[in-house]
Amino acid sequence: MSAAVFPSGRLPALTSGSGQEAGNGGSSTAVDGASLPGLRVWVLDDDEALCTLLSQRLAHCGWRVACFLDPRALDAAMAEEQPDLLVLDEMLPGRSGGELLAGLRQRGQDFPVLMLSALRSAPDRIAGLEAGADDYLGKPFEFRELQLRIERLLDHGCRLRASIPRPSAGYRIASLLFSPASSELRSPDGAITHLSRGDAALLHTLCRRPGEVIGRQILARGSGSLVDPSQSRSIDVRLSRLRRLLQDRLPDQGDVIEACRGLGYRLAVAVSTLPEP
Repeated sequence: MSAAVFPSGRLPALTSGSGQEAGNGGSSTAVDGASLPGLRVWVLDDDEALCTLLSQRLAHCGWRVACFLDPRALDAAMAEEQPDLLVLDEMLPGRSGGELLAGLRQRGQDFPVLMLSALRSAPDRIAGLEAGADDYLGKPFEFRELQLRIERLLDHGCRLRASIPRPSAGYRIASLLFSPASSELRSPDGAITHLSRGDAALLHTLCRRPGEVIGRQILARGSGSLVDPSQSRSIDVRLSRLRRLLQDRLPDQGDVIEACRGLGYRLAVAVSTLPEP
């Protein structure tokens, strides 16, 4: 559906007794056990009816909600501010959610993204995770499950931001410079690669224990995986993506991230902590 249905392409969240955005004049009281009230939860989905329903129910949880019916409206809003979490439909007219998300990650946008899709097969879920999604939920879904997944992503994002060192703390990985705080990987020629929040957290976990074999459970927790890694390929997807990236940047180093069968993974190149300026 075209965003022209709404002048701004944006649906205001509705709260009980108020037509204003939650947290901006409307009620911001969390209900049904919702956590972290007041954070910005945005939705991009071309289904107008679903957007209306989600705007009401998510705002009732205490979050500041905005819904968008097409990517152009989302881009315009992001020029002014960013969400704390984006709920993203995979099947958008003219452009897939995965393509849009990959573009956001390439531009360094690292807020959590929960992808919604009627495509529920394992290859579809893997493709969504490879594009940079932090979680993937098939349609149709129960709202309570969506709420819980959003809460866990928001909670993890807040804890991760609080625990990441200031920009002065970084690492040299062979000839690359890695900043966990900005999620940036800098090559000797000055080229900068922006990592997703989860990929940066995973690399940070490996850098803190250079040369040491680290188990998948620890890596999963460090990268923000919200599920048991023995039951999901999400950590494998992240590791595969990170290994390819480092291999491309360090073609003469062999296996930068080495898989140790049955044990875990380790950084197999020289890693040193950068001194504070």
